[in-house]
Amino acid sequence: MPQITTRYLMLVLVSLLVLPLFGCGDRNPQADLNPATGKHSDPAWLPAGHTAAVQDHGYSCTECHGADLSGGISQVACTSCHLGNARQVHPAGWGQFAYALHSQFVKQNGTASCAVASCHGGDLGGVSGSGPSCSSCHLGGPLSAHPQSWNADIISFHAGYGSSYPTSACATAVCHGSDLKGVFLSGPGCNACHTNL
Repeated sequence: MPQITTRYLMLVLVSLLVLPLFGCGDRNPQADLNPATGKHSDPAWLPAGHTAAVQDHGYSCTECHGADLSGGISQVACTSCHLGNARQVHPAGWGQFAYALHSQFVKQNGTASCAVASCHGGDLGGVSGSGPSCSSCHLGGPLSAHPQSWNADIISFHAGYGSSYPTSACATAVCHGSDLKGVFLSGPGCNACHTNL
């Protein structure tokens, strides 16, 4: 009789150890993984596809990327792309002031973390559904908000620019304000110097 009990206990113990492995292999229906690569198969997954998936059912990401989204069984942490945290693309604390705080970040760290195919594009030309082109705000390239020629004497050069081009390039929500009255932590209002406005 003791021999049967030992065998029975061994069978139960092995079953308890093996049974959870079957549950671990269940396919996440939201993941749409390529069986050959184990990666998301939708070519539009990054950036637009994963953004929509996280908004609709982000809880399902934890099955592969870990409860804290630090990699899990996929070994791909959200912070490998997101500089702030799993849900914050830009560094922590930027919040609604990314337009003003990105300048110092780029001066200290360069543009490598921005020049990513699913962020602002490898050439910083922008990505649909993600980061805009740097040139949509930076008229002088990624490292110069104003045209390069202005860097020698911004006061002198902006007068000629303003008389030759419409003010719409300056009148944006993150530059000098859509009403040209300035933007907090960014461009001053035109009326700071031009009192007749």
